Amino acid sequence: MKKFGRTIWVAILSGLAFLGACASQKGLTKTERAQLIKERDSIQSIIQSREGSCVYGSPEIIKEYGEETQRLRNQLKEINSRLEADESKKK
Repeated sequence: MKKFGRTIWVAILSGLAFLGACASQKGLTKTERAQLIKERDSIQSIIQSREGSCVYGSPEIIKEYGEETQRLRNQLKEINSRLEADESKKK
């Protein structure tokens, strides 16, 4: 559980850093867009696996697990909005 949590935390931080770098530009390059799509797919698969899993442990662990899932959902929303904004700029 500890290693899994650390992996998720690293993924979240790298995603936020990537989004911050993307936000400073007017539009996305093909490479950035591909990276965002790849990251979005990865987060979606993590969320799907979390939705079907059972969490055992203390209330703190269960609460932390729920908060981590919510952070992933928020990151997914940010990525989707960034991709949609880029699409609207192209039209």
